[in-house]
Amino acid sequence: MLNKIKKSSNDTIQLVSRSLQNGEVIVMPTDTVYGLAALAEDEYAVKKIFKIKNRPKTMPLIIFVRSLEEAKKIAEFNELDIILAKNFWPGPLTLILNKKTKKIYNGDKRLSKIGIRIPRNKAMLSLLNNIKKPLATTSANLHKEKNERSIKNLKILLSKDLKTAIFSNEKMTFKESTLVATYANEVKILRHGQLNKSQIRKVIKSHGYSHKIK
Repeated sequence: MLNKIKKSSNDTIQLVSRSLQNGEVIVMPTDTVYGLAALAEDEYAVKKIFKIKNRPKTMPLIIFVRSLEEAKKIAEFNELDIILAKNFWPGPLTLILNKKTKKIYNGDKRLSKIGIRIPRNKAMLSLLNNIKKPLATTSANLHKEKNERSIKNLKILLSKDLKTAIFSNEKMTFKESTLVATYANEVKILRHGQLNKSQIRKVIKSHGYSHKIK
């Protein structure tokens, strides 16, 4: 298992970029927790994530992108979504949006919503900028298993479908991203995480919005 683990560098980012292009699933550090990642355009690779994690397909994956412009190609943004993205990306905000394309896979094909964010982690951002494609991601733990702080303790690395895991010395919070959806008169926090309600309210109010936050 330990021979799968490699330190983040230009060479290892190139290595995992090739692995992703070949339809493999990898483990990468993020700003929150260690994550599983596959090319979001590769349906077979995304299915492999669900298999490795033993996760129901009705529980969608989060899509990582390298820019707001890239996010706009795969999801519909309103003005408030854009304001939140510009204030909290890169960072632990996942916006739940209407899916714009069927060519991005995040779980059950019947799902009309998609969760998107830009992570604040140099290794992951380097990978996204290198591969120039969205990644389907989820935490690198078995379904219902707690997140591990040490990459060496990731039980999921025992899977024969995982060949490479990258670590870096960059700090991770080990607290999940906050899931947010915006509506005409309110903002709903669908999963509480690193960003709190007061931080979101401050940004909304500073731009003249009076939405209730639930």
